[in-house]
Amino acid sequence: MEQAVVKTKQPTGLWLLFMTELWERFSYYAMRGILILYMIYLLKMENTHASNIYGTFTSLVYLSALLGGFLADRYLGQKWATIWGGLMIAAGMFVMSVPTESFLYIAMGLIILGNGFFKPNVVAIVGQLYDTNDARRDGGFTIFYMSVNIGAFFGPLMVGHYAAAGNYKAAFWIAGAGMIIGLLTFILGYKKFLSGKGAAPKDKPVFYKDPALWAIVLAIPMIVLYMKGHHMASYISFAVLAAAYYVYNKKVKRAKTKNTAPLTAEEKQKIAVIAILAFFSIFFWAAFEQAGAALNLFAYEYTDRVISLFGYTWEIPTNWFQSLNPLYVVIFAPLFSKLWIELAKKGIEPSTPAKFVVSLWLIALAFAVMLIGAFVLVGNAKISLFYLAFTYLFQTFAELCISPVGKSVVTKLAPARYVSLLIGIWYLSNAVANKLAGVYSGYFQKISNEQFFLWLVIVPLAVSGVLMLSMKKIKAWMHGVH
Repeated sequence: MEQAVVKTKQPTGLWLLFMTELWERFSYYAMRGILILYMIYLLKMENTHASNIYGTFTSLVYLSALLGGFLADRYLGQKWATIWGGLMIAAGMFVMSVPTESFLYIAMGLIILGNGFFKPNVVAIVGQLYDTNDARRDGGFTIFYMSVNIGAFFGPLMVGHYAAAGNYKAAFWIAGAGMIIGLLTFILGYKKFLSGKGAAPKDKPVFYKDPALWAIVLAIPMIVLYMKGHHMASYISFAVLAAAYYVYNKKVKRAKTKNTAPLTAEEKQKIAVIAILAFFSIFFWAAFEQAGAALNLFAYEYTDRVISLFGYTWEIPTNWFQSLNPLYVVIFAPLFSKLWIELAKKGIEPSTPAKFVVSLWLIALAFAVMLIGAFVLVGNAKISLFYLAFTYLFQTFAELCISPVGKSVVTKLAPARYVSLLIGIWYLSNAVANKLAGVYSGYFQKISNEQFFLWLVIVPLAVSGVLMLSMKKIKAWMHGVH
């Protein structure tokens, strides 16, 4: 059999989406890099309380992708969902510049909703640039992921000086301006480079008669319960609502359209793979997202950040360490992108589940470095910044094996009519992981540093073993999708 020709040149539209995502991530990570410090050192919140709010906020940023994905698939299309999302994010950044707890919550709400509209739909448009088994897809998503990290690199650097001086208002306004630039980039370049991509669906349900929409409306008070810390009540309410919606769908009769056609057995298995991989990714991201909370506080409390050179001394702003991971991604993402294409040409590219296993090993290695650093700490001494530098390096290698690859596989496995929604489901795992990360960060300085980092080594290794045992079944359900 003649081997198919492997294309190597990426679609032009990828670069417009690259710049759009770059500025949105600049905005988000500029804000995220100072958020825990803002809450603890300016708003004077208690450490555990601030960590839990941080975890809840970042988890809802990802959870809202379900809403944004759903509305884009059924009503708005990815183009307009992206535009509305960008506007809400920018508004949230500007509101957050007012230093009160009340305005903080309003800003968080706007950013949560904005990310829900923006994030899954930009990713969905990237997926629309490729055919299902296009060998450029994983490489394209890895290049796209570079945009995330270029923005994430410059965001904290741009606001670090202002935050260190206590001028959080300027820092948040810079973050808001970044989102405005990204939004204008998308709007002005859409017609030339993405015309027709992300259009609204032709078969739209009647808005006020859509039971799925009403289910989402009813879920809002449950999300409020979750934000207020009533987790068990919110979980039970969500379960009851999901069960009621399932029963309703079984009994109601609808006119059949392309968007309401029943799923085939193969489609169901592919969706199951998305859910399984999303579940395993929770453990990765719960460890990885310690960067914004526990590792940020570790940099502030236990890391020697003073540099002496030619008689001058300078203290590195704490949040600048947040730029190490994106810097590494910018350096190494092109190498990983090329690696997947070269391995594909030779027919030896690892499967997506195998890449997930490697990512779990690497995140365990990253925290093994921090574990060594914890043992080195003695009394009031501080440790070298190289411990954090190498931790973020190994985290980056792990991230490049799971994050762009994970988004890519969702766009390959998801039925076309559910792509944005299933990307939202994918982000649901990030939501759970970020909440777990915030909760676990609350134990920082309450248990020993050795204990704190030890569990971040043990858990990923144990989970990788379970995933390896499940590999055969997962590959079978992927039905030839690599």
